[in-house]
Amino acid sequence: MKRHLSWSLFAAGLLLAASLLAGYQWRSLQADAPHNPDLGLPAGEFVARVYYDQISDIDLLQAYDLHEYNNLVEKYVLVGLNRYGYEQLLSEGWRLAVDAEATAALMPDFDLFTYYGGYRNVDELYADVATIVSSYPDIAEIVVYGESYCLLTGGCVTLGGQLQPGYELKALRITNRAIADPDKPVFFLMAALHSREIATPEIAMRLADWLVGGYGVNADATWMVDYHELWIVPVANPDGLWLVELGTKPPYNGNPFTQRKNANRANGCTTWPPTGSSQYGIDLNRNHSFAWGGAGTSTIPCNLTYRGPSAASEVEVYQIENLVRAIIPDQRGPGINDPAPPDTRGIFISLHSYSNLILWPWGHVNSPASNYLGLKAIGDKMATYNGYVSCQPPACLYAASGTSDDWAYGELGVPAYTFEIGTLAQGGFFPPYARIDDTFWPGNGPALQYAAKIARTPYMTVWGPDALNVTAVNNGSNQVTINATINDTANGNQPIAAAEYALNYPFWITDTITGSLTAVDGSFNSPIEPVTAMVDVSQLPPGQNILFVRGLDSGGNWGPVTAAFFAVLTPTAVDPYRLLIPLILR
Repeated sequence: MKRHLSWSLFAAGLLLAASLLAGYQWRSLQADAPHNPDLGLPAGEFVARVYYDQISDIDLLQAYDLHEYNNLVEKYVLVGLNRYGYEQLLSEGWRLAVDAEATAALMPDFDLFTYYGGYRNVDELYADVATIVSSYPDIAEIVVYGESYCLLTGGCVTLGGQLQPGYELKALRITNRAIADPDKPVFFLMAALHSREIATPEIAMRLADWLVGGYGVNADATWMVDYHELWIVPVANPDGLWLVELGTKPPYNGNPFTQRKNANRANGCTTWPPTGSSQYGIDLNRNHSFAWGGAGTSTIPCNLTYRGPSAASEVEVYQIENLVRAIIPDQRGPGINDPAPPDTRGIFISLHSYSNLILWPWGHVNSPASNYLGLKAIGDKMATYNGYVSCQPPACLYAASGTSDDWAYGELGVPAYTFEIGTLAQGGFFPPYARIDDTFWPGNGPALQYAAKIARTPYMTVWGPDALNVTAVNNGSNQVTINATINDTANGNQPIAAAEYALNYPFWITDTITGSLTAVDGSFNSPIEPVTAMVDVSQLPPGQNILFVRGLDSGGNWGPVTAAFFAVLTPTAVDPYRLLIPLILR
């Protein structure tokens, strides 16, 4: 019979800390757990399924490379191992099985994808950021917010002897600086905090391209750039990404290294080259200054979830925290249960891989955050675009402390999320490059665009209906017909109560010209309502103008605006001699 132990949160924490300090993992032995005495293990590194009884058991695996994957139906997680680790887990009573698909994903087929044939390295990412700024100087700029560990320390040398100079830490700020509004809300996106998750910088760069390339062309991209500040950090751990790429270069000439952490090797780990079982560095997504040192972290320097010697000890972490603090105000009280106000401004997203999840605080404890309803509603809404599971990490993945999203919400009060992009079947940490444009961006692009839309008041706006299929057509005499569909089915499913439009300036700008749209069927009484209006625009400037539409549901919730361009025609010039012809003929 299996032995099951019930723990209080405090007792579990003491047990976990003691086991980590001892350098081994403990678990109740399962006398009837099926084990295979003829292991037949692959050579070198591989990935195994590790089965658990309770999701809290996963906390005992922090000494291992715990992938961002949890099969809640069959109750197993994926763990990167070698033979020694596999046998150690067997001795502790875990039930294991080698996962051939996950193991194959550690060694991508370079006939299908090469690092240089698609994915960009740090230098290429930074060069493309510089190209964006030079091409769109009025709306894009580079902000250097710090230096990586290697650059700050004068350069690193890997244990293989390679010189690693390090990098500046760069953010791309996108906003129309000609519109000088000190209260522009901030949308903040960062990628590659875990460096081996190489698909994430590509998604961040595609959002940047969508914003700048759509300015003046796509009405939604245009108004967001005009009235919001959109910050994108394409690679938050450049030293780590440099190490990932190093595996493909001489003298290694193989697969990318599975480096997850930064390049700080001052804490005693001497593993080389980096593997899924052991590597030097600090896990930056366990090093943040809020809730540091708790569940889901390791104190052992070679472990992949090593949290570092102290909270925000790593330059990559404390410098990005300082950047975010400088652009997003603190809007939550100091107590763990203090809620952020409903009109909180700003939103924070960190891109990771893999598991098709949208995660929201708290990640370090099971208890709900004070803004649980709003955090969940925004996560659930974004999941309608990419089809991911929206959840609190301890309930659907595993507990983790010192993470970016817990820090951003815990310190500043803004809604904060981690996207776990992709699946094992799509390539895990190293998906074929084609997945970016055929799968990852088509789903995650609209989710990120929605998040950017609602950044002004995310906790409030998420409850309001969407304005869809917005069009504005000039009939040739400067009478513009506006059509849209107001849809509340993914935002509370309440009847629509009203819809309105604004011309050339959004609703929050003083003295904006606004008007009402009417229900096509004559009354507002359904969660989906086609709406329309006819507007005389002859007094507006000739040329391209912009229209904003939003809807109100019966609960009093205004939804996000959706924009469309429309043309105002120049009045046809009249020849004065033509006016005399009728008089002459008379």
